[in-house]
Amino acid sequence: MSSYLVIDTEVIDEDAFSEFVAKIYDAVTAHSGTFLVRGSDLDVVEGDWTPQRLVIMSFDSDDGAGTFVRSSEYTSLEELRLRAVHSKVVVAAGYKG
Repeated sequence: MSSYLVIDTEVIDEDAFSEFVAKIYDAVTAHSGTFLVRGSDLDVVEGDWTPQRLVIMSFDSDDGAGTFVRSSEYTSLEELRLRAVHSKVVVAAGYKG
């Protein structure tokens, strides 16, 4: 089963964000993750949620997303990430229907 990382983010420093983007891809792929959504072309059709930028990553295992956010590859980017963005992050398990 898959797991997902859903991130609602606001870029606060474009230079730091560009540096972060250049580094995060390798961290994600090192954990067999893939980007499903990454951008700001959003159409809110219901409710008052207004994300500025949405990122959704998929990981191949039940604990893949959780393992990724605790990994050294991700946590080593924390200082840069905190300079670059304000984020809300959710780890979600895939549907087991």
